[in-house]
Amino acid sequence: MALRLILFLVLLLPLNALGQFTYELDQSIPVEVEGKILSMPWAGGLNAAQINSMDLNGDGKQDLVIFDRTANKVNTFLNQSNQYKYHPEFEILFPSEINKWMLLRDYDCDGRDDIFTASSNGIAVYRNTTLAGGNVSWEKLKFFAPPLACSPPGTKGLFTEILLTTTSESVVTCSDGSMVTYENKTNIFPGSNDIPTITDMDGDGDLDILHMRFVSPGTVQYQKNLSMERFGTCDSLTFQRISQRWGDWEECSCSKFAFGETCAASGGRTNHNVGKALLAMDVNGDGNKDILFAEEDCPFLYYLKNDGTTENADFNTAIPFPQAKPSFMPLFPVPFFEDVDFDGVPDLITSPAVFARTNLNNPFTNSVWMYKNSGTKEAPNFTFVQNNFLQDEMIEVGDYAYPAFVDYDGDGDDDLFIGNYGNAQFRGVIAHYENVGTPSLPSFKLVTDDFLSLSILGRYSMKPQFVDINSDGNLDLAFLLADPRTVNTELFYIAGTKPNAIRFDDLQVQLVDFGIDNTENILLADIDQDGIIDILLGKATGALEYWRNTGPAGSFNFKLQNNAFMGLGSSLTRTNLNTAIADLENDGRHDLIVGDQSGNITIYGDFRGTMNAPQPSTNILFDKFSETYTGKNLGARIKPVVVNLFNSDKPSIVVGTVGGGMLVLKNDGGKQLPFEPEITLYPNPVSNTQKLTVITDRNVLMQVFTLTGQKLTETIFIAGKQPFTLPIGGLAPGIYVARFTSNGNTYGRKFVIY
Repeated sequence: MALRLILFLVLLLPLNALGQFTYELDQSIPVEVEGKILSMPWAGGLNAAQINSMDLNGDGKQDLVIFDRTANKVNTFLNQSNQYKYHPEFEILFPSEINKWMLLRDYDCDGRDDIFTASSNGIAVYRNTTLAGGNVSWEKLKFFAPPLACSPPGTKGLFTEILLTTTSESVVTCSDGSMVTYENKTNIFPGSNDIPTITDMDGDGDLDILHMRFVSPGTVQYQKNLSMERFGTCDSLTFQRISQRWGDWEECSCSKFAFGETCAASGGRTNHNVGKALLAMDVNGDGNKDILFAEEDCPFLYYLKNDGTTENADFNTAIPFPQAKPSFMPLFPVPFFEDVDFDGVPDLITSPAVFARTNLNNPFTNSVWMYKNSGTKEAPNFTFVQNNFLQDEMIEVGDYAYPAFVDYDGDGDDDLFIGNYGNAQFRGVIAHYENVGTPSLPSFKLVTDDFLSLSILGRYSMKPQFVDINSDGNLDLAFLLADPRTVNTELFYIAGTKPNAIRFDDLQVQLVDFGIDNTENILLADIDQDGIIDILLGKATGALEYWRNTGPAGSFNFKLQNNAFMGLGSSLTRTNLNTAIADLENDGRHDLIVGDQSGNITIYGDFRGTMNAPQPSTNILFDKFSETYTGKNLGARIKPVVVNLFNSDKPSIVVGTVGGGMLVLKNDGGKQLPFEPEITLYPNPVSNTQKLTVITDRNVLMQVFTLTGQKLTETIFIAGKQPFTLPIGGLAPGIYVARFTSNGNTYGRKFVIY
């Protein structure tokens, strides 16, 4: 018995320390661009910025909340001593359902901004339920649709999560002869890419809505809020459609308007297929609401002057605005009226409200235009200040930032290289940032925005990677580029001439015969560890394909081995895959990191060892409000790479964003986790005809033993917060011990089989 006990204790000696996939967003690394130290370089960039303000941290100051349409992501910036600083920790407090557009407006006059956003069939509203001293919180509202006229007594109406409006009233004679006045209600439904204006149009204190008609989108519908009229307060959202042609005007197409007549009468026709945006405000200080108007197919913002009143509007002219320097973008310059320079007076900010790059020459490096208001809210006077508001304080390469790290200058630390979709000349380039710091304290400085002058190739969608692609022992520069004439994407490389470093004695660009679609991504890596580089192909469909290079070394004979690698087949909820491979835990096992359209990072620990039973980890980022690790939307179509920036025993994950910027996920060593892991085994006791399920709060290694110390399984990797099922068929009834190892510490749990 003593010998058995000794054997069991020996078996419980720690295995290699298992770390945690636990990270925090880091903002500490300095970045210098043209002699300027950026104030928030790692904020992820901006493309299609919808500007809102609210107090995020309860300090009485208005902060910025920006919804980026291309990234489908909320970005939060705190006002700190009249300077904006990126604080991503607040982003997780906003509803994940925010989509297409977001306007923060205080509908119930409680001093707290509420959320209005797009829904599948209209407008959804989230009431701000934040308590004094508490964290930002929301409640999704439901709206009552009464039962049909003449319904039996006691019939209940329906509740909907989208705003309703009364279109008309009908007097209905019921079968019993009674007369019933019935309100015909329908949803308020802007066009699918439209942004309405939500403001107090009539000055009575409650919020009204103007939006372009969905069926005939050239005219404006006026939805009047009857909260004050019916209840004497502004805390309801009770709408009645007042007009389907407010102001008696119609937008026909870009720069073409019909005033007092239809588009057909004016010799044109309405463009039905593009998004439109409205901002109702008093532009000229006459006390009436005018309109700022933008259209998805049009580069200008237009000012429509109201020659009537707000209730009886009359429009006769439309001119580009502001007149001194009109807001001119390739497409859809949507206006926002918010104070962004801390003087208490709202300014004008415009940004394209596009889902993605819809024009070859759309330079997202300068896509947030700011006009300072030197007048008042009621009588504004706008002066152009800059076309890169906030963007000038970030790493900003336009869109689709595609990072790669390598010690280019051989000084012992990794330098940063970023590919992009296209510069102002619509040519994909690589920006080179030299690491002028140390291996422990990195600091980056922009050297060039056109590394190796690759813009001369005249292609777009640059996606670089440093890898020994030709198996000669030297690091090469491999990259994807798309041809603007054929839209085909091809794989190229420039051969390196120095082992374990980067040196190019010959800048000859060589083609690899492996064409893909521009929406797809590849990772060059030795998957089967035969010394030859293979390909992981991330499909737009959400599938991950493994293409094995059958060799010999130096050749490129790629054959499809698996069209659903790690079980990742086509999916409607997981698209546009982008991958990386690295040893994240310093345990000698390589992990697979996957980014996708949802903006979430998924990690498959020890992916080679768990290939037949994938164990995905998604709860990797620390949320200070819930004090747990959770998943987080980092922005659509993200590109993760792994690099040891802080000379740590565990590397960081750096993410390139569709916004053209960068995010740094620093491994925090699981410092926010309890010392001892939470481990649950169920059912326990368990029948030998069932399966035992194991769930832990962190990554662990597990082995199963008999009470006498006999090892029954090899080491099994179990991802944190992911249920793992262990078949136990064939084991005799009795008591067994599951041994778990985490961070060099070992923990035992008994389970009973009957």
